[in-house]
Amino acid sequence: MKYTKEFFAKKLTELFIEKAKNLKLHYEDYNKLTAHIFFADEINVPLFELLKQNTNTAEIKKYCSFIEDMWLNGTDDVVNVVDVTILERLSDDATVWKNFGKYISNEFVRYINTDLLLNNSMMYGADKLDYNR
Repeated sequence: MKYTKEFFAKKLTELFIEKAKNLKLHYEDYNKLTAHIFFADEINVPLFELLKQNTNTAEIKKYCSFIEDMWLNGTDDVVNVVDVTILERLSDDATVWKNFGKYISNEFVRYINTDLLLNNSMMYGADKLDYNR
């Protein structure tokens, strides 16, 4: 069974309790879950900064595991959010991108390197990620 964007938004607020207020405000502003906007605000913004500094590994791992869960278990709409909102943004900075690759599974790295980077023109020029040992 694949899970919806609403499922993952709720799950994110369970992993990061402080995001519950932001989800409520998002629904008030948009009257629905606008997944690309919500996940960009609640994942991309903090994770980008965390990966730049690359010191709070526990927090980085929580985000990366969550993103990978979205990719593995999400509907096509959810995978689209991962591909075109989250991964595109992380690939904008070579250091952030390289650091991100250290926290994900080889299966996810393989997908990014052999599918996403070849088929997403917005990620043109992003380096392939290294496989983890």
